[in-house]
Amino acid sequence: MMLTTTVRELWVLQALCGAESMPLGLQPLKPYIPVAHSDLVVETDMGRQPITATAEYDSLRRAGVIDERGQVDAVVRDWMTVLSKPDREVMLRIRTPDQPADDEHGATVFERSLVICRHQNRYMAMGARYGDEIVIGGVGEAQAPHRQIELMLPILIPAFGEGEAADIDGANVLKDQLEQSVLAGLPGGPEGIARALTSCGLSSWDVQVVSAVTRLEDSAMAVVVVIDYGIDMRVHPRVLTVADTEYGRLSFTTSTGADGKQWMSIFPTTATALEHDLTELLSLPQLA
Repeated sequence: MMLTTTVRELWVLQALCGAESMPLGLQPLKPYIPVAHSDLVVETDMGRQPITATAEYDSLRRAGVIDERGQVDAVVRDWMTVLSKPDREVMLRIRTPDQPADDEHGATVFERSLVICRHQNRYMAMGARYGDEIVIGGVGEAQAPHRQIELMLPILIPAFGEGEAADIDGANVLKDQLEQSVLAGLPGGPEGIARALTSCGLSSWDVQVVSAVTRLEDSAMAVVVVIDYGIDMRVHPRVLTVADTEYGRLSFTTSTGADGKQWMSIFPTTATALEHDLTELLSLPQLA
């Protein structure tokens, strides 16, 4: 069971459920501030109106999400609790080509996002956003870490779509060196990026394939980040990036060596490799 709604309708649910914020991956969203919105009166095109008089409230009521007493469906309320009070958030952002570059403008992209939130180290719910459309739903309930991962993977993996693995040998390079070299090479355009990648030790063929990731009109990219919440928000340094290019699919995975140095692993991505990389990322211990 899933609920397809809109950004404005989601805010109505936030207000009715007392959910002050939504996952980082679904932003930007209007926050629900109890002090400011406790009277449930909102600004509309018709001036200030009770939330019950808005088109969004009526839409949710007609969909059966809100009953005649103004109560939010119990299942939907549970989802909102998990999404608004996570101890862990798995955030997936995907960009795909939109309009190609022309003489006046650069290439543009579509962006969509998917999050899975875990509440009290047990309850899980998901949210997805594409433009103004929001989808929320339950993922499951589990306490064992391996079981939580088993429930998350069927939500995450389909979002990547299918792709053939790129025909590259792959390489491990120092993350700082790669980032600094590419940043320095950006002003030089494609040739500058190619020189930067070559300076990091990539073969000429690998340079050609990896360079294709930077061509927004011809490539797609998905980035997965794990965020833990406690006293404050902490983002895990390990990140998984998967790119689809004209040469196939490849992944960029960060890791930290025994000496504390951060490495970037660049390898072809098969379906098995994607599941393995996601499993490793989701298995990261909770940051204190």
